[in-house]
Amino acid sequence: MAANPDLNKRTVPACRLMPFQPGYAELVLSWVCDPREAYWLAPRTRPPLTAAEVLNWQVPGHQAFLLAERGRAEPIGYGELNVLFGAPRRYWLGHLIVDPARRGQGCGVQLTRLLLWHAFARHGAREVTLVVFPENERAIAAYRAAGMRASGYETHKFSAYERQVRLLRMTATGSA
Repeated sequence: MAANPDLNKRTVPACRLMPFQPGYAELVLSWVCDPREAYWLAPRTRPPLTAAEVLNWQVPGHQAFLLAERGRAEPIGYGELNVLFGAPRRYWLGHLIVDPARRGQGCGVQLTRLLLWHAFARHGAREVTLVVFPENERAIAAYRAAGMRASGYETHKFSAYERQVRLLRMTATGSA
C-alpha cells in the first residue's frame, strides 16, 4: 500500500517537525506515563528510562524530530526517522511518543504522516517500516490512519527486559 500522507486532513492544528534539541530530553521523558509505556517506547533500554537514555538515541543514521504546532515552540511529540542499514532507500521509524495531554487528538497520526513525508519527499525512500507491540492498539490505529499497513511479524529479543517478543511490522511504500 502506497503511503500518501495527506497533510490536509486537519484533526489537530497544523504541525511541523523540527530537529530534536538535547534540552528537550527531559520533556520527552516526562511523556512516558508508566513502566509499560517505557517498555513499549524503548524495549532495548534497561529500566528506568532516563533523559540520558533519550540522548543516547541520537546516533549517526538516526534523525530525531520534535513535533510542534505551527507558531509555537513547545513540542508535543517526538519521533525518529532512521536509516535501515544495508537497505538502500529504506528507513524505519522509532521512539514515537506524544505528550499525554495531546493523545487522542490526532497528534500521533500527524507525527507519523510528517515523518513519512520527510522520508519519501526529502530522502526518496522506497519503504518505511516500524515495529509495534500488538497490544498497543492506539499506536497501531494511528499508524494505519497515517497510511501504514501491517506487513508481518518480527521476533525480537530484548535483553534489558529478558524477554523475546513478537512485534507487528507496519510498512509504507512510496511510488517507484
